Amino acid sequence: MDHSDMNMGTSATMSGMTMTATSTGSMASSTRGMDMDMDMGHSSSSIMMTSAEMAMVFFQSVTTPLYSTTWTPAGEGSYAGTCIFLIVLALVHRILIAARSIVFDSNPALHRHRKDVSSDSDDYPGGRSELDSMGRQFRTQWNSHPFRVANETARALLEVVIGGVGYLLMLAVMTMNMGYFLSVLGGIFLGTFVAGRFGAGDNHH
Repeated sequence: MDHSDMNMGTSATMSGMTMTATSTGSMASSTRGMDMDMDMGHSSSSIMMTSAEMAMVFFQSVTTPLYSTTWTPAGEGSYAGTCIFLIVLALVHRILIAARSIVFDSNPALHRHRKDVSSDSDDYPGGRSELDSMGRQFRTQWNSHPFRVANETARALLEVVIGGVGYLLMLAVMTMNMGYFLSVLGGIFLGTFVAGRFGAGDNHH
């Protein structure tokens, strides 16, 4: 009888421990599920907040960083100085474009002038199709622009500088600061007013 009672007690104890472990596992699973739901909800809220913060709208602030956190205007005076810098930068950009046109596009020393061949010339008897005309024009342009290493190196370096300044202006506009945007437009206006007549399509000899 004692041995049977002991077995029954042991079985009851083991059953109780199994039920307790099962209940504990269920509670842990429920807690993990709640934590995951809370994390997902928090992530969704963070994504919505980030999307709202990234809305592309213009704003007015005198403490907007430019290019780096170290370049952050501390007040209206430094903000005005930053705007003047952007005006000058846009002005320089337009002047560089005009200089490229003057030095490389309109400089007769860099071109080998050749007499244009008309469609009625004896060198090209008969009618000419549009493709033949385009081919002659391409050959004429190719031969009139000889390749010189020094000239092409200078042209490429100038183009890099123009592109770099242009991207700096683009980054300033992408801050969506209204003052920076208007400053860039003002610099473009002044640059075009000063040097816009030296366009790529003009030939000033």
